[in-house]
Amino acid sequence: MTPKCPAPSPPPLGHFALTRIPSKSIPSNLGRTLLDRIQRTEKLNFPTSEAFDFPSELSKRTTVLQAAYDLKRNELYGYVVYVRSKLVTRIQKVCVVVEHRRAGVGKWMMLRVMEELRKGGADQVDLWVDLGREPARELYRACGFVERETVENYYGPGRNAVRMVAELAR
Repeated sequence: MTPKCPAPSPPPLGHFALTRIPSKSIPSNLGRTLLDRIQRTEKLNFPTSEAFDFPSELSKRTTVLQAAYDLKRNELYGYVVYVRSKLVTRIQKVCVVVEHRRAGVGKWMMLRVMEELRKGGADQVDLWVDLGREPARELYRACGFVERETVENYYGPGRNAVRMVAELAR
């Protein structure tokens, strides 16, 4: 049995926010700046073959980008991308800026997103993660995900993936 999604704990930092990009709740210039930073962060942290095509993907109504940033310092801490459809909610991408890793940012983002999805009626969320990315797998387990299946060579020769699933309590 899959554990239920734990409630999100308070933000680890004082002036921390998680917001959708683009969003009507933030000025368009800040949204563009954040999206530029996200795209640069993506290139620094993921192989070219795994780079997310933000302009194309964000044009789809089912794709959501949430960015964590410091309101006072206008600093990006990380982001989560997920796709929501009637049948499945899948987290496509999770990234924490290198300087902010191991500070609770990833867990905070994930739990906030999972809570939003639960409130929106999702029963379950899944994701795929490289078998060799143990820190990411550890983060997902801490957020209530369990490993369900492994696919060999998912990311390329010798790079296997694990599908992880979390049940979202109602």
